[in-house]
Amino acid sequence: MTRFTFVTWDGGGNVPPAFGIAQELAARGNEVRFLGYLPQQDAIEARGLAFSALPRSGSFDLYSERAPEQRLPAIIRNVWSCPEHLEDIPDALAANPADVLVIDFSLNGALAQARRTDIPVAVLAHSCVAGLVPPPNSPMGAARLTAANEIRASIGLAGMERLNEGWDGLPTIVTTIAELDTAADGAPDTVHYVGPITGRTDQSGWDAPWAPDDPRPLVLVSFSTTRLWDPSSRIRNTLDALAVEPVRVLVIAGAKSLPAELPDNATARPFVPHAEVMPSVSATVTHCGHGTVTASLACGVPIAGLPYPAADQPFLAARIQASGAGVALDGESSPALIRSAVRDLLERPSFHEAAARLALAIRRAPGAAGAADVLEELADPGR
Repeated sequence: MTRFTFVTWDGGGNVPPAFGIAQELAARGNEVRFLGYLPQQDAIEARGLAFSALPRSGSFDLYSERAPEQRLPAIIRNVWSCPEHLEDIPDALAANPADVLVIDFSLNGALAQARRTDIPVAVLAHSCVAGLVPPPNSPMGAARLTAANEIRASIGLAGMERLNEGWDGLPTIVTTIAELDTAADGAPDTVHYVGPITGRTDQSGWDAPWAPDDPRPLVLVSFSTTRLWDPSSRIRNTLDALAVEPVRVLVIAGAKSLPAELPDNATARPFVPHAEVMPSVSATVTHCGHGTVTASLACGVPIAGLPYPAADQPFLAARIQASGAGVALDGESSPALIRSAVRDLLERPSFHEAAARLALAIRRAPGAAGAADVLEELADPGR
């Protein structure tokens, strides 16, 4: 039995791939523990996985109320480039030893600490590397790079010119397909594209209000369910766009994000597993988070992207459009533009054909089993 510890944070889309890999490792008889932030504890333990909070930094709540101008500096200081991780990681491992560490790619303090440990370390990137890492000359990229280099300097490590250098040479598991990531071109042998991974979930048994033989195509409307973004305007514009269209609309959103009344052709649920509903979907309208994008593409469903201006979302929206599997719109596009995009997705076969090609690439990817193989090989080279 090998002891694997995942060092993570409550970032939304980064967590399901870690769950999926951890569940695969546990099913093979390994011991798995998550080391992270207290707001994650219930979700992790509900999946039967062990959890420990980071001793000094783990009480930070990413979603507590803050003024917008304070949010990004707080996340950089307490999560992405947290100096306490230099002490948190050794202390946590003293309490619960591990044979392999799996560190979220964005945790630069933990990655810096990894450079001075004898324990084998792998890195987990949950989406397209080219979309996840901000350019060093962008405001966010410059702020993150400066903070990361300050941590590295404090323990005698050389400064980086780009954030990717934080995991150079380390085995890196990327849970997407190379077709969606321009960084895959020329990637070293240490980088493993294993395809999208999600944790195992129970069937929700959601109660569809339409007759089983309703011929109208189903449009899924799914924006971020984290509290970092307010999807209300995107949902409202999309519902206005589709209210008079001959379609059925399923909105996945909490009550606070919904208008007072839904159109007659729409229903809303706070959560439905994508895998449960996606085989019946004809088009998806989404913020282009990686989980929703790949769940759609895995079923050959084309996408209308309304991304938030952060992380990998604008990049993924552009990649989807470039691949022919969807349309990239401005996040606050008008109902008229959204209506036109959805009509195109439903009426033009080329969108479904392009999405089907990406679905084939996803089916061929090794997934959680491939990721677990990489990690077990790291623990026992040559096994």
